[in-house]
Amino acid sequence: MPPPYGVGSLGIIVGDSPDKITFGNETDFAELSISDLTILRYWAFAGTDSPAEVSVPGLSIEVDPNMGSADYATLIYLPDTSTSPSAPDPRLPNTWQQYDAGAAGSQWYATGATGALINCTLASPCSFDELKAALPDAVITLSLGFSMDTAFIGAIDGLQVNNTVYDFGPLGTRKLAVAP
Repeated sequence: MPPPYGVGSLGIIVGDSPDKITFGNETDFAELSISDLTILRYWAFAGTDSPAEVSVPGLSIEVDPNMGSADYATLIYLPDTSTSPSAPDPRLPNTWQQYDAGAAGSQWYATGATGALINCTLASPCSFDELKAALPDAVITLSLGFSMDTAFIGAIDGLQVNNTVYDFGPLGTRKLAVAP
């Protein structure tokens, strides 16, 4: 099945725990305010044979929360516990499906002291709108990217951040402007 954009995608293979993979961009998003993120979606392909095993990489955003004494936190999107329209229903193997990390039904959490301070932790996740409201002055400091810490064989394509789509292909990443 061809990827949603172009002729290639970002292939990801993660072995059993404790393996982990992270792929991100440390230049395009630096100093972007979290409150300025209006669209945050991507396509994922989980190459597996059992729908019960469909699990895909989530987004990780490294930020300065500009709140309390913490100067660093990671905001993590949980696609596997998010519900429609944020995550497809049903999640299907061997199929390109879009995840909208900013839509209703999204599940996010903040790491460390920031998560506890805003009551948005892995044990008690919040929506992206709630996360943005709780961290109105947070800015991206290091990266916005994908991470996966469970077994996975698949691919990612078409990361859309606001009005730019990042098309992963065999010659690198292309930026495509899309209408607002």
